[in-house]
Amino acid sequence: MQSRIINVIVFQAGWFACVWGGAHDLTLLAVAAASMVVGLSLWRSNADRLSDLKLVLVVAGIGWCVDSVHLYFGVFALIGVPRFPYLCPLWLVALWAAFGTTLRGSLNWLAGRYALSALLGAVAGPMSYLGGAQMGAVIPHPNRVFTVVALAAGWAIVMPLLVWLAQGRAKSGGAT
Repeated sequence: MQSRIINVIVFQAGWFACVWGGAHDLTLLAVAAASMVVGLSLWRSNADRLSDLKLVLVVAGIGWCVDSVHLYFGVFALIGVPRFPYLCPLWLVALWAAFGTTLRGSLNWLAGRYALSALLGAVAGPMSYLGGAQMGAVIPHPNRVFTVVALAAGWAIVMPLLVWLAQGRAKSGGAT
C-alpha cells in the first residue's frame, strides 16, 4: 500500500511539472520531471526493471499516437505556434511516459478489470486534459462537449489496452 501511495504522489508531482512545463514552453523541465518519475519508479521496482522500462516506452509511443490524433482532429490545440501542430509535443510524450509508471504501480489493481479501466479512463482522462487546459498547457475545442466526449471515448479504449499491456507482470508485483 505504501508503494502505491508513493507512486501516486510522485506521478502527480510529475504530471504537474510536465503540464506546467508545457504551459510555459519549458519542455526540458517536463522531460526532466518525467525522467525522474520513471527513474524513481525503476529504482523502487521489485520486479524486472527492463520490462518496466519497455512498458513505459510503449505507453509513451501509444500516447504520442493518441494525442497526435487528438491534435489532428482538433480535440484540443497547443498553446503558441507549435512547430508541428498535429504532432504530440515532447512534454506530453514525457507525461505519457510518467503515466506508464502507474500501470504496474498505483493502478496495478486494474489488472484484468477492463470494463472498470475503460470507465476510469473515460472519466479521469478528460479531467486530466481539462486540468491541463486550466493551467494553460492546452486549448480545448470551443465546443467543450466535443472535447470531453472525444477524450472520454479515446481513453475508454486506450486505458484497457494499457492495462492489458501492463498485466503481464502486474500480478507478480511491479514498479512503484
